[in-house]
Amino acid sequence: MTQIRAVHRFFPVGQGLFATGSVEHWPPQKPKRVKTHGRTKPAPVGPYRWVYDCGSSTNKRLVTNAITDLKGVCKGEKIDLLTLSHFHNDHISGVVDLLNEIGAETVMLPWAPLWHRLLIGFEQGLRADDPEMLFFVDPVQYFAQVAGDGFGQVLFVMPSDGDGPPFPAEPTAAPEDLDDSDKSSGPGEPCSPDELDLSDNHGDDGVRMLRPGLAISVLGVWEFVPYNDPDTEPSDPAGFAAKVDALRDQLLNGNDAKRKTALKALRALYEATFGRAAMNDVSLTLYGGAVGPWTGQSICDCECFYHRLIGVCGCWKEHETRGAILLTGDGNLSRPAKWDNLEGYVDARRARRTSVFQVAHHGARANWHEGLAALAAPTISVFSSDPRHSYGHPHAEVLRDFWSFRPVQVDQHSGFSLHVVLKR
Repeated sequence: MTQIRAVHRFFPVGQGLFATGSVEHWPPQKPKRVKTHGRTKPAPVGPYRWVYDCGSSTNKRLVTNAITDLKGVCKGEKIDLLTLSHFHNDHISGVVDLLNEIGAETVMLPWAPLWHRLLIGFEQGLRADDPEMLFFVDPVQYFAQVAGDGFGQVLFVMPSDGDGPPFPAEPTAAPEDLDDSDKSSGPGEPCSPDELDLSDNHGDDGVRMLRPGLAISVLGVWEFVPYNDPDTEPSDPAGFAAKVDALRDQLLNGNDAKRKTALKALRALYEATFGRAAMNDVSLTLYGGAVGPWTGQSICDCECFYHRLIGVCGCWKEHETRGAILLTGDGNLSRPAKWDNLEGYVDARRARRTSVFQVAHHGARANWHEGLAALAAPTISVFSSDPRHSYGHPHAEVLRDFWSFRPVQVDQHSGFSLHVVLKR
């Protein structure tokens, strides 16, 4: 009998989001040798570990403690896939520490054009002299400066404006024949800096893109499907994009002084023409689930001592669960059409497998519509927020909508984890 052992976990970071998990084939695959960057070495055989967002606006200590916890779990191994849904501080404030303390083979971001990224940075209150502004100008260069060798590559997910990946009915290969080459070489395809509005000093191995209709395969029995809503570009009545394009070379390939001069000019234009009206809703949604039919599912969602110590406990029970997770970040699901577009891209058959649904934007009414819960129909609905924060998330009407779908509050005091075993 073969198994998929999956874990979905949310750390208690208050107003923010820090989700993680792992996927493991059991029994473990036999070590094989793979060729990477011209050298042959043993293929990794441990769990495939992922992280989705890493930030909080409640207290930085909460994120620091969670990173320390995760570091102990990783046992010296880098995270395989770190996904950042979007670029707001409560979702990325711990990313630099995470990369320096643990590291990630692949950092996955939603792609947005340079002018759109600058609007997001200015919206966050950043100015030309703030070191973090480089993240919005050129995220790859920023990671190289602040994290060094703490990451392997940056993968940009292009807008999902076509058909989504095909729905596979079976695993892509027999588990015993897999060499886990994806874990070594990384997903996506090489691309030129011009395609992504980046500087010209990035090597081919450091930057990749994931075009629409592609998924990330894990061990041949699990998949991650990212969705970058193409309908997130803000209006530009003042011609801000054209002004950015005129200063593009200074921003991307100029020295620090030239870049800061260009940013100061653009910041002044932003304040004069946009103000706080430039709010955006870019957010990368991520689906993760098993490939093909798996039967005899069992589930445990306890946090007891024995589960933390040895990974098993006495409360395992047979339970009809679907095992998949759908992470929405701060995605805009304010209209039925928004959900229809998301579901249409990832495929309704995948959406129906969702066990854990992270409710968008901490349960804010602005990113929700009445009846969304019934459309998503998850087994468990997770609200990652600080109810004492001035935002008051989750909002009451959103919580009521998800009341029949086992809502779970993750705040600064309580986390949540789900352990799933899928059998064949």
